Amino acid sequence: MTESGVERWIEESASLEEAFALLAELVAIPSYPGDERAVQERIVRWFAALGLAAELRFVTPERPNVVLRIENGAGPTLLLNGHVDTVLADPAWTFDPWQGRREGDVFRGLGACDMKAGVVAAMMATRALAQRRDLWRGTLHFTSVVDEEAYSIGANALIADGLAADYCVVTEASWDAPCLGSFGKYLVRCEVIGRAAHASWPERGINAAEEAARFVATLGSMSLPTHPSIRASQTVLSFLAGSPQYVITLPESAIVLINRHTVPGETEESVLDAYQALAADLDSPATFRFSIDPPRYPSWQTDVDHPLVRRFATAYAAEAGREPTFAYTGYGDPNLFSTIAGIPTVMFGPKGGGYHSSDEWVDLPSIPATTRVLLRLACDLLPAAGNE
Repeated sequence: MTESGVERWIEESASLEEAFALLAELVAIPSYPGDERAVQERIVRWFAALGLAAELRFVTPERPNVVLRIENGAGPTLLLNGHVDTVLADPAWTFDPWQGRREGDVFRGLGACDMKAGVVAAMMATRALAQRRDLWRGTLHFTSVVDEEAYSIGANALIADGLAADYCVVTEASWDAPCLGSFGKYLVRCEVIGRAAHASWPERGINAAEEAARFVATLGSMSLPTHPSIRASQTVLSFLAGSPQYVITLPESAIVLINRHTVPGETEESVLDAYQALAADLDSPATFRFSIDPPRYPSWQTDVDHPLVRRFATAYAAEAGREPTFAYTGYGDPNLFSTIAGIPTVMFGPKGGGYHSSDEWVDLPSIPATTRVLLRLACDLLPAAGNE
């Protein structure tokens, strides 16, 4: 096929109205974390109607991932990924969040932007590539996963099953600023063990609440690692000590939960070691124990000079008419694919807003535009013989 013929195929591979209809259908299927099965089954049926055997892989008895693997000769593997779970509906929605509302080229609905529109774009790209296997060689791997908004059990299950690819695009909404990395997120649990005593004789015990408070008071003096594009931070989320019932007893234990955002180069071990060292400097009579609770998201970054990024920039510029401005924000499944699975990753999807709030929206033309970028990228990363 000539270059003009390929462009015509790309242009005809996804339409705005088809994208809207499919998105509205997926939005109308509620899919809170724990309740994703129905929407995943709909995606499998959509592929089945095309003769493509997508499968449900159950992470728990009622929570399946969707996996479709198209092998098309020797060559690299491209993974397209999205999640179908949504956050809970904000009470401030001004209309039914599952029925949604179209306002010209904008569609509002729960999960429309985060991120069923991205899933739709990846579905349409997968269909187009399946229908024109003469234009590429290698393996295309489509996955839609559960639980990204909570603990990422869907992505972690794929990785535990041996997920492997040469390139990954997570189609989260990010049209204006595709993402090449983000901070990591660790939920650090600090357990402080003291010794109970009658509060009339506090010198006979060790007050865990007071020792935990001393530790929290020193957090502001802690030096966090720096990075040119990503900011490390820490936030105390909760402080629990003593009994909820009135008792005249020194608290013998306390728990402090810290939300810790990390930068590339930091590990679970280095984070815990830093807090342990800070506690040791207190010379406290209490015992401090540190651990990390799920979910765990290591910080990730794909180098701007990586072949995936260079070729993505070319595909994006052909559609958007400008070079991409890359961002390093947010966290989620891309952290896991990039670090734990070791797959070079770009986060890129349709344009939208209102994430995790009322009247969430997506720009409808950006859905087929995303599909076109994915097709150009796939044909470049997985070239057919003679097109290398």
